[in-house]
Amino acid sequence: MLWRFLPWAVAVVLLLNVLERSWHKAPPAPAPQVETALDIVRGPRPAGTEVIVEAPVDEVATRPSLSARSAADDVLSRVRDDTFFREADMEAWVQTWRTLSHATADDLASAPPVSFGELFGQPRSFRGRLVSLRGTLHRVEYLAAPTNAVGLEGYWQGWLEPTDGPSSPIIIQFLESPEGMPTGLRVHEAVDVVGYFLKRHAYQATDTVRVAPLVMAKRPLWRPTPRAPDAARSPAAWLPALFAVMMGLGVAALWLVQRSGRRPGRHPVDVDAALAGYEPVTIGEALRRMAMADDAPTTEPVGVTSETQP
Repeated sequence: MLWRFLPWAVAVVLLLNVLERSWHKAPPAPAPQVETALDIVRGPRPAGTEVIVEAPVDEVATRPSLSARSAADDVLSRVRDDTFFREADMEAWVQTWRTLSHATADDLASAPPVSFGELFGQPRSFRGRLVSLRGTLHRVEYLAAPTNAVGLEGYWQGWLEPTDGPSSPIIIQFLESPEGMPTGLRVHEAVDVVGYFLKRHAYQATDTVRVAPLVMAKRPLWRPTPRAPDAARSPAAWLPALFAVMMGLGVAALWLVQRSGRRPGRHPVDVDAALAGYEPVTIGEALRRMAMADDAPTTEPVGVTSETQP
């Protein structure tokens, strides 16, 4: 019985393994990583009494573009990459919010899709330009805004993991959160973002100071994804239990087979001991003993009277 159950158990386990692999497809290969550490992007920090002198503004930063920009060219020219938020960045930041607050769906419809590498590698070319991104939004928080000319009290900030890009994030700041979209430090929501690129912004990571593209948007387009199937309903969750059941049935079948070969009260017999007093008798001797028994007179027991037949 064990060998009847075991092949079927192995076949079922292999079938569920195939179903589990088809259910949970292997994740795509990760995109090449981009080094975002500030020391590597900008080079080593000055030592001793050395100071950094900002280079003159590139012509690309003030050159008029074919599409409308988020702020005036002279304001955008004062923005510097690879830095924390500076006082010189404030006017461009405020003007970008003003532009977004008055923007219509048609105004934001012509945004070209861009990748993390493009924004990270060409910040001056994209500064103030409308861009489109797609990815997964993490760590969505509401932050209080500094005193500003447009009366903005606060804004939302999230970290976008771009689709088909490196795991390095893009900082997304937006005015309105989509209705029903979860917020907090443990969210993973698929979104499309259309907004204006401002700068390559420095931030304090857990290991060192890093930089990330900063995009300002009016409202992300939330793409709710169906909930993943319950792990308890996944074929992978059944494999250990099914294997344990099959093994238990195999052990029980083996025990029953062993028990069925035994009989109550029967023990191994010592043949030599059983035949120790046995005397072989020939057929002739057996017949002679039977004849002698027939010829022997019949003796009636005392006190018993035989009846006389008429």
